[in-house]
Amino acid sequence: MKKVYLICLLIITLMLSACGSGNSSEQPIPTVVLDNGPASSPTAQTISQASGGDVTASGLVMPIQDAQLAFSLAGNVRKVYVAEGDQVKAGAVLAELDNTLVQVEVDQAQRTVRELTSPAAIAATEQAIATLQKTYEDAQKKVDSNNYRRADQASIDYYKAQLVLAQKALDVARDAYNKAGRLSAADPIRASATTNLYNAQRAYNTALSNLDYFTNKPSENDVALANADLDSASAALQEAKWYLSELKGESIPADATGTQLAQLQQARDNLKAAQNRLDNTRLLAPFSGTVITLNIVAGEYVSPGQAIIALSDVTNLQIVTKDLSERDVAAVSVGQDVTVLVDALNAEIAGHVLSISSVADTLGGDVVYKTTIALDELPEGIRAGMSATVKIQAGK
Repeated sequence: MKKVYLICLLIITLMLSACGSGNSSEQPIPTVVLDNGPASSPTAQTISQASGGDVTASGLVMPIQDAQLAFSLAGNVRKVYVAEGDQVKAGAVLAELDNTLVQVEVDQAQRTVRELTSPAAIAATEQAIATLQKTYEDAQKKVDSNNYRRADQASIDYYKAQLVLAQKALDVARDAYNKAGRLSAADPIRASATTNLYNAQRAYNTALSNLDYFTNKPSENDVALANADLDSASAALQEAKWYLSELKGESIPADATGTQLAQLQQARDNLKAAQNRLDNTRLLAPFSGTVITLNIVAGEYVSPGQAIIALSDVTNLQIVTKDLSERDVAAVSVGQDVTVLVDALNAEIAGHVLSISSVADTLGGDVVYKTTIALDELPEGIRAGMSATVKIQAGK
């Protein structure tokens, strides 16, 4: 009975205490930090500044480089060249997709480029240049002649003489025809006179046309046609020369043109694209390291971006902090001296601040900044994943 009485008294006391608290100000709820230690007071922090302004934080031993590797193409895995725990060098082939069809594309593209750049192709281009050079020179002469009469004085005198002779022959033929005009059309003399007059008239017309042509300058249309022929010949010759230079591996302007040049460049682009597709069927190690996980076997289908191999450089390690608070990050700068205690080894290691993240994370409601610590040396037995305590020495 006495025990029941005490319990009732305790309940009444608690009720009165609760009713009386309405007139008092609220009290802050203490913050509790789960760090395997005792519950903290309202001023306790996960990270703190030690005496003298030094900052301490917890961290992990991390590889300097690690990567989750995936194919950029989908396909069936033809072969896996590594196993978990293997040490690999940068550039080593780790796995390969079935690339039979892609290899055929590469072979075809290589043959096309080889044919376009063969010695026979070079010889054919040199021959074409010789022909185009002659065409260009003829077109240039035609353009140059447009500025003068079409013949020299001696030639003009010749064509004048031919016209005089043609005129004389025409007069003689016309007189003979007039005399035979009274004869019958079936008379051989009249037939001969008619034929001679016809031929003399044609010869006169030809002589007159030649003299007019060679004594006058070309028309505007003749000049335009000659200039167009020269431009065309010049462009064709230049494009052939660019193509030959490209075939010989010589430098050409970035704006060089030509059908053959475009075909060669397209063939090389096709080869490059096919080679890139072939390269993408092989998964290469981006750096030297250890295969941590392997999630693929030969014959299995993989999707683009599916992580199948985890690679880590476990021989080059650094420390990454987990809980450097926003209240303390202002006291930390790149290059500051650091003392690192690796808990599992009970060893202290000297180092310095390598980088401070410019983007914040959150930890238990606190804003924290990841900080990377470079170690001056690696003690024996240190492994990635070990926990560490970091002491950043202020002002150093």
